[in-house]
Amino acid sequence: MNDLTINDRDQLSTLWRLRGKLTWRQFGRERGRIIGAAFVVFFFGPMILAAAFGTAVGYRRLPDQWPTALLGGVLTLLWIIWLVFPIVFASINEGADITLLLTYPIRRRTLIASILLGTLFDYPTYLMLPLFLAVIVGFGLTFSFTAVVVLAAIVLSYGHLVVIGQFVGTAVGGLMKSRRLRDIVIVIASTVGGLCYFINIGIQRLIGDTFSNMSEAQVEAMRQWQPLNILQWLPPGATAKAIERSVNGDWLAALAWLLYSLAWLVLLTWAWYKLLVRLTTGEGYLAFTRPREEVRQKAQKTERRERNWLGWLPEDVAMVAANEFKFIWRIPQRRVGIIQGIFMPVFFMGAFFLSGDSSRANFGGGLPSAVGLGLPLYALFLFWANTQNMLAWEGRGLPTLLLTPTPRERIFWGKGLALYTVTLLPILFFGGLTVFLQRDWVSVAGALSALIMGVTTVAVTAVSSVLFPIPIALEARRNRGLFQSGGDTKTGCAYITLVPLAVFIFSLPVALPLGFAYGFKLPWLAFVGLAFSLAYALVIFWGGCRMAGNLLLAREPELVAKMKLPDEA
Repeated sequence: MNDLTINDRDQLSTLWRLRGKLTWRQFGRERGRIIGAAFVVFFFGPMILAAAFGTAVGYRRLPDQWPTALLGGVLTLLWIIWLVFPIVFASINEGADITLLLTYPIRRRTLIASILLGTLFDYPTYLMLPLFLAVIVGFGLTFSFTAVVVLAAIVLSYGHLVVIGQFVGTAVGGLMKSRRLRDIVIVIASTVGGLCYFINIGIQRLIGDTFSNMSEAQVEAMRQWQPLNILQWLPPGATAKAIERSVNGDWLAALAWLLYSLAWLVLLTWAWYKLLVRLTTGEGYLAFTRPREEVRQKAQKTERRERNWLGWLPEDVAMVAANEFKFIWRIPQRRVGIIQGIFMPVFFMGAFFLSGDSSRANFGGGLPSAVGLGLPLYALFLFWANTQNMLAWEGRGLPTLLLTPTPRERIFWGKGLALYTVTLLPILFFGGLTVFLQRDWVSVAGALSALIMGVTTVAVTAVSSVLFPIPIALEARRNRGLFQSGGDTKTGCAYITLVPLAVFIFSLPVALPLGFAYGFKLPWLAFVGLAFSLAYALVIFWGGCRMAGNLLLAREPELVAKMKLPDEA
């Protein structure tokens, strides 16, 4: 038995060192990830430190029950973030691919422990450490039983974050294997993510109306209210409840709440492992199969529809565009971007729409007169986000595409047309809504300028996709975050600085007529400038695609080599 324990310990140590080496090699081979990590730390680091300082002060100075209520809210919010991120964006803690280790004679507890400890190599883990240190400063600085409870609660809270992230990431990965379930999850997740802003506005209004109409007795009852009585039933809230009981000297109850949280952790870990094994052994989600003849007939109908509405294009350009439309529809990550693009402007501009009277006549009355000037900026961002790195989405099919006799610039014509058309949908939606609400020349000219800016943006991203390619794992069970993309250091820097700057510079002439027209109050100048802007954008598009085609012709072997993915952890 002792030998077995030693063997488990050696295996755990080996797996943990292996995880560290894979992480080091991953950042070494994909130096663009270093740039992404540095950007995330630089952007979110100060906010996390400020939040940690504020919560530490709150733990020590808030009166009555509110220190532990704040603690329960912080731990629950972290838990929700780790739960939602794998659905809407990407996993915060990547961990190792446990499916590659299931074939080895390793105990289940050793595998699970290696995953939990392996998350210490993920840099997002260290972003939450200041918040945990604030808990120690607020409750556990003394050498007492409370300090022991605080440390145990922090360990359990960390375990809950990691396990819920792994469980949701595995579940989403399993759903991705089923086409229909995957589509449902994508639509629901994107819709919920887009509606979060409106939910927040609704909650704020509800709270404001409630407090404004409260009597003195109700205000006093609110002061005595304990939010932790609700949060305590959630896994992270139970750890906060344990700290509250220990602070009040009820050690037995504190131990009971810790055991309750531990039971949740064991249950979630068991469910995650069972789901992972089920997916790995092929017993996963229900498969919705169709007869081969039905699939073949559907494919023939789709090809006929494509020939009909793309028939005005040259045959090679039409084929590239048709394939790009198929890839956009079949790759979940790309559909998520399109769906979220519809909600993104509403997220930023929702406060204007929801301000003022709620009647139909005043709906959107809070929109400023210059809101149409923001449409080109929105278009720049959306076209840049949806069209960059366009060659990488071919995945393993890129060499096959390059074997075709299609002129290289025509490849970018077809891809650019497809990406422009798809990205056009949210811009038409929001631009049309703005024009309907504003009914002025600024909104009309802004919407048209936004459409023209998409042409110049596609030209720039076509060139950047050849100069700065980033490999994409289309078959991966999980998506990488926006700032976890691979590539070398040059690529990482270019996608954060050089490419957006080039998009802005080449699109600036399109926006100048609109800006001068608004500044000097000359509406005719905006619409006359649109003709110049359209001609300029078409020239830039032709030149950009031609330049990208020449670069591709000269760099094909190098590009194919760069598109090969490094070994995944």
